[in-house]
Amino acid sequence: MRMGLTGRGLTLALLVTIGTACHEGKETRAVQATAVVDTDLLDFGDVPVGEWRERKVRIRNVGYVPFSALDALGLANNPSYEVELGEGAERVLPGESHVVHVRFHPLTEGLATETVHVKTDANQGAEAQVQAMGVGTPTPIGVEPPFLDYETLEVDSERTLEVTVTNPVDLPLTLTVAGTHPDPFAADTITIPPLSSRKVSTRYLPRALGNMGARLEILSCEGCTPATVELKGNSVASAFVFDPAPVPFDLIPVHERTQSYTRARNITWRPVTIERLVTSDHAFVPLSRPEGSSVAPGEVVEMQMEFAARYSGPNVGDLTVHYTSDKARNSQVILDARGGRPTLAVTPVSLDFGEVPVGGKVERVIRISNAGTNGPLQFLGVAAGGDSPQFSVDVPTRGTEAYPWSGGVWPVLEATPGLPIAPGTDALELKVYFEPTSVGTWTAALRVRSDDLFNPEREIILTGRSRATAPCVYELTPQPVMDFGNVTPGRGAVQGFYFRNPGSAECAVKNIHISNNGGGVFFMPGGRLTGGVVPYDSGFSAMVAFRPQAEGDFTGELQLTVSNPAAPMVRLPLKGVSRQSCLVASPSFVDFGPIRYDCAAAPRKTYVANRCSSPVTVTGADIGNGTSHQFSLVMPMTAPVTLGPGAGFELEIGYARNVHGQHFSPLYLRTPNEPSPLLVPLLAETNHEGIQVDRYTQGTDSQLDVLFVVSNTTTMQQYQDRLKEAIPQWLQAAQTNGVDVRVGVTSTGLVARGPQCGGGANGGEAGRLFPVDGSRPRVVSSSSATAAADIQANLGVGMCHNLVQGLETMRQALSAPLSEQMDDPRTPQANDGNSGFVRAAARMAVVVLADEDDNSGFGPESYIQFLQTLKGTGMSHRSRLYGLVPTDAGCATAGSGSARFTAVAHGTGGQVANICGQNYDGLLDQVIQGAGEPQADFPLTAAPTGLGEMAVRVQGQPVPATQWVYDAEQNAIVFQPGAVPLAGQSVEVRYRSLCAVP
Repeated sequence: MRMGLTGRGLTLALLVTIGTACHEGKETRAVQATAVVDTDLLDFGDVPVGEWRERKVRIRNVGYVPFSALDALGLANNPSYEVELGEGAERVLPGESHVVHVRFHPLTEGLATETVHVKTDANQGAEAQVQAMGVGTPTPIGVEPPFLDYETLEVDSERTLEVTVTNPVDLPLTLTVAGTHPDPFAADTITIPPLSSRKVSTRYLPRALGNMGARLEILSCEGCTPATVELKGNSVASAFVFDPAPVPFDLIPVHERTQSYTRARNITWRPVTIERLVTSDHAFVPLSRPEGSSVAPGEVVEMQMEFAARYSGPNVGDLTVHYTSDKARNSQVILDARGGRPTLAVTPVSLDFGEVPVGGKVERVIRISNAGTNGPLQFLGVAAGGDSPQFSVDVPTRGTEAYPWSGGVWPVLEATPGLPIAPGTDALELKVYFEPTSVGTWTAALRVRSDDLFNPEREIILTGRSRATAPCVYELTPQPVMDFGNVTPGRGAVQGFYFRNPGSAECAVKNIHISNNGGGVFFMPGGRLTGGVVPYDSGFSAMVAFRPQAEGDFTGELQLTVSNPAAPMVRLPLKGVSRQSCLVASPSFVDFGPIRYDCAAAPRKTYVANRCSSPVTVTGADIGNGTSHQFSLVMPMTAPVTLGPGAGFELEIGYARNVHGQHFSPLYLRTPNEPSPLLVPLLAETNHEGIQVDRYTQGTDSQLDVLFVVSNTTTMQQYQDRLKEAIPQWLQAAQTNGVDVRVGVTSTGLVARGPQCGGGANGGEAGRLFPVDGSRPRVVSSSSATAAADIQANLGVGMCHNLVQGLETMRQALSAPLSEQMDDPRTPQANDGNSGFVRAAARMAVVVLADEDDNSGFGPESYIQFLQTLKGTGMSHRSRLYGLVPTDAGCATAGSGSARFTAVAHGTGGQVANICGQNYDGLLDQVIQGAGEPQADFPLTAAPTGLGEMAVRVQGQPVPATQWVYDAEQNAIVFQPGAVPLAGQSVEVRYRSLCAVP
């Protein structure tokens, strides 16, 4: 045996020697042992943590002599892999193979790699490496159910629920509670053994009140993705909730009794047993006897209560329901005999429409309010019985907001799910109409419905009588058409109509409305009019507005119905044109307001200017067909006037005031280059002797536009610097008061002076915001991070001028074309318009800084009128001028006084302060104060003789004298906190006044 082996070895050695000596490589390789592996990569793919996957590597003998497989191992010692040399003969004969087993058992999630090293005694390929890779994925742990809802428990009580956890792998699972509220939740099991299923008991034991949530996390390895069971519970103080709560009782006299009830609902998961009912005051007596009854989860128990009034005034007590759940507990509800529950109140309780001609229509208003103090009342609708076809109602309104009915047909109308009415001053208004169709006496019962617990309906008795009348004879002006002339796009204008009865019979008029609005450009500012009865030799008037948004020719129609069976429908054509015009009027309308019959009316003015870059000739200024002949031009145009770019002239209009009522007329400005004349509406109203009526519309709050008009004369250095120093604190005050401020600056320079002033206009800004060259932001918002620095820089308008014309530069800054256009077409500078500065809803404050008085040329009343009309009709209180100017001779400035600036400040409700003061904070604070809230002060147009005849109305409703005061220093009505009108509400002040000097 030994010799056989030796002989074979010698033979091999001889062959090797001969091969080597003879350099026969192929023959040498023919007797070598050669090993190869069948792959260089094992990819196990995705394998859940804890599961096993196996792959095989085969060591093949591709030579002609056998070799031995010696070893196989993982070089990285990755515990997620096992490497094992397969069983069987280690001797691998030619053409055969030996198996290496590689197993992947991921212990963590994510990529896991290993290098498998294989070793043999082959001559070639004795060692080889195979890369192994696999990805550990989340273990498919079974949980049932995946969500545990412990429902509602009382605080400091517990509930246990089970969840089944199935462990499908050979690794143990760990359980923990996590989430936003883990503390009240717990599990009785921490570990689930490998390859097993366990029922886990979980507990919810809340120590605090409220909804709580957590999750039970089950993990197969640290950092692995957990399987989760969502946990949810709610903790309450007691098992019962009550509805209604507080329990309301009717207000009753002493010694009387009243009953009420509440419903107690068990909101917890377990049944409870009621033990007894106890009240804190023997004036309240339970009538129900639920003692000993079991109340299932969600079950409701009704509890009747009685209240016996022992003394006058409110009474409040408690009902305590003692019950047993996991232990003895109790629930409480307030017993409220204060009458504070939501209570339906309607005024008046009857409406007598009087006698109306057949075909007429009159209205009355009922007010629906909440007389309670605890929570809102829901208004649900109305229903009517009796002669309801002769009556009708409009939609309910709250201020200017209308709420359409959600369903029903008269006489039953619904407002679902309900319109809330808060306690206190909140209310809904409902217009009720009487529109008789035949002669007779009519009565109906209008029922207002609500969710008032005890009195859900209130009844209003409607009565009216109707009579026959002769056919109406009338006059309607203007005729034959209401012509608005030209109103530039984006602007609005108002005219009016006058209906007069010159006949011997009365006229019934109704349904006065715009029947054709020309695509939305025509409307009645006060809304459609119901109508009424117009006696002989009397009449009425109302406004019609034209507001085009784009160029074009527009036609419309006003329509009303009169008591004339042969011709009941009356129509008045409306027409208007909208084109760009070179002419602009500031103000764009002339409003005399309400004027006393016995007081002379001071003339009003408008400034007509050329907004184009080439000359324009004005060939006429005439008053067209209106509702009367009360207006006149104080100085009529007798010859054409040619205006250069930016040039203008004033027109002065007089008002005769000798006919009572409202009056509307168009003032037309004509130029040969424009086929339609530019319209300037004229408005006025004559009241009875001694009675003044001022009307306003409340604006929005928290927005304030501020135009600083800063003198750029050579003596202004220290005053400009002083104003700059005040700006940071002023902006902070605005932020504190919640006021959104937008700031622009212009100079008092109307014409150019010299380049020393900077800004690109040589000191002649003429109302353009500084700097004209746009080197800095010209409109600065207080919300900008650089607001203080930008405003301070813009206030440095330079010191090059010798003429202060601040009132006129103010008017130019806030008028067209500057206020409307990005570029002023009359100047060579680009993008020098003021568009984007003035916000329609914001208040306007003009702050003048000048060490001498104004020299603009036009009278102060012209600028007062301009500011009062800047925001539109009824908005005179929204624009004011403030002055940092010389106020006495002790101020050593360029001028000794400032009568013109002071007159405009006082005329608009503003204030003045001495420019020589050491700081300007006081006046600047006045500019901000009150702008963060709805405006409370409303300046009067005349001085009252006293308060005896003064009356204030908001939305037509009288305001008690306790809710407003008269401030003599401001000559203004000031509303008390809590009574300030809301945005959009109308305000009317009626008083006996002194006649002002014309």
